[in-house]
Amino acid sequence: MTQNEAVLEYMKKHDGITTWDAINVLHITRLSARISDLRESGYKISTRSVKVPATFYGKQTTVTQYSLVDNE
Repeated sequence: MTQNEAVLEYMKKHDGITTWDAINVLHITRLSARISDLRESGYKISTRSVKVPATFYGKQTTVTQYSLVDNE
């Protein structure tokens, strides 16, 4: 399975994917490049900012979440 296929499958099974998900679950470090590849292949993918719990330093932070857009 390619990295693009892994990202696509993950997004289909979950409510989207963040860089943190990609690194920890899929061991992919360049998620934005994979998203770009998928968009170039014709997939509609939305981008939004989501807040995540406190970081190691005790502060809440915002990350980018990518989600498939329903094409129906």
